[in-house]
Amino acid sequence: MRRLPPLTQLRAFEAAARHESLSRAAEELNVAHPALSRQIRDLEVWLGCKLFTRHNRGLMLTDAGRAYRDAAVAAFDLIEGATGLLRAAPPVAGRSRLILSVEPSFAQRWLIPRLGDFRARHPEVEVVVDATRVAADFRKGGADLGIRYGSGPWPGLQAQLLSVVVNFPVCAPSLASSLPPDPAHLLKGDLLLEEMDMPWHAWFRAAGVVVTAPLRGTRFFDAGNAIDSALAGQGLALGDTILAADDVAAGRLVRPYPQTAIYDAYHLVAPTPHFRRPPVKAFVDWVTATMQAFQAERAD
Repeated sequence: MRRLPPLTQLRAFEAAARHESLSRAAEELNVAHPALSRQIRDLEVWLGCKLFTRHNRGLMLTDAGRAYRDAAVAAFDLIEGATGLLRAAPPVAGRSRLILSVEPSFAQRWLIPRLGDFRARHPEVEVVVDATRVAADFRKGGADLGIRYGSGPWPGLQAQLLSVVVNFPVCAPSLASSLPPDPAHLLKGDLLLEEMDMPWHAWFRAAGVVVTAPLRGTRFFDAGNAIDSALAGQGLALGDTILAADDVAAGRLVRPYPQTAIYDAYHLVAPTPHFRRPPVKAFVDWVTATMQAFQAERAD
């Protein structure tokens, strides 16, 4: 078995080392600056050595960091080249190809279970789903359309709102009776956290709770993994009207607290000309209608 560090940490290091700048790396990867810093620190812990020295003017690679950078950049260049060759392969005769760059949790928990309907309606479109947290490079043909969580901005891209996200805590039914009735008491225990705590903070504000210290608990880089942990009865996660809706409707998860908070939204993003391409237009029309029907059904 290969002993490799988590890919998100390695990707964060490679970008930061290549740019020798956390800000430029965070912009390239479309992640928050603190999240990128934490990924690099976690990688240093995993490796057991320092990759950067930090000073007032920014970052400086250590000797170990320079050697690791050279290896990482070369490896990612090889992967990028091989990926480009595969994506450049012609689609099946008579079909057009649609490459979707999608947030992994959205792909797993919402899009993929419904994608068969799109394929049935549009057999002429060959769909390629790239489930990744790294923003697609449309200039290099990395995708035809992206589905991204956040508020942007996405420079040079047109963004079309797909759905606002309403957050609320979720847990397994077996755990609900053991939770404190006062949400403020949740701060004394462990939560199932995501990469960033801002959505949890927004929910606590909606519940009238002032958060004065860092939240505690198990942290997941992918929101879908936090929900999976909640499904396994391992704690309280922050679900929402997209990622947790099917599990709540099926009774696999429950909402132990009534308060909700709107923090962000999903958007369809691409260069403006892409939206005029027939496969992209077909998918945008389908996913928009499917999301509207899904929300209407869940509102009943």
